[in-house]
Amino acid sequence: DMLELKELSHSFIRLECVKRFTMHNMLKDSGVYFGQPPILDFLEKNGVCTQNELAKALEVSPASIAVSIKRMQKNGVVEKIADDNDLRCNRISLTEKGRELTREMHRKFDQIDKIMFTDFDENELATLKEYLDRIYNNLSSTECAKCCTRSETDKNGGDI
Repeated sequence: DMLELKELSHSFIRLECVKRFTMHNMLKDSGVYFGQPPILDFLEKNGVCTQNELAKALEVSPASIAVSIKRMQKNGVVEKIADDNDLRCNRISLTEKGRELTREMHRKFDQIDKIMFTDFDENELATLKEYLDRIYNNLSSTECAKCCTRSETDKNGGDI
């Protein structure tokens, strides 16, 4: 029935909305802003890189990365290091504060995951994962999804 499908689709929207709101509330005092978790994850996993490398890896515009990096640098989360081979190029690195902030962010994300899946047993979690994978595969096989060659988890280092 189409009404049931709309209700299911609306449930996904509500879930994403409440998850983002919860993440925002848990992170707001730490100084992590929307769009920064993927940057923190990438820098944590890959070390020093350029803004262009970040933009390509996260599939966002260089201008968007520049705005985020400027804010993160102002907050002491990242630092720009002049490239020895190309003085016009700066390399971006996490500061110690940035590394601690990334660890704290992951602790908060783990908390959110535990809250989300409270009262689910192993079988229910496995079944839910199967259903979500099927939905993902159904959507990613459409012509409209061709631009999304990687999953959100891959792009964002595990967290959205």
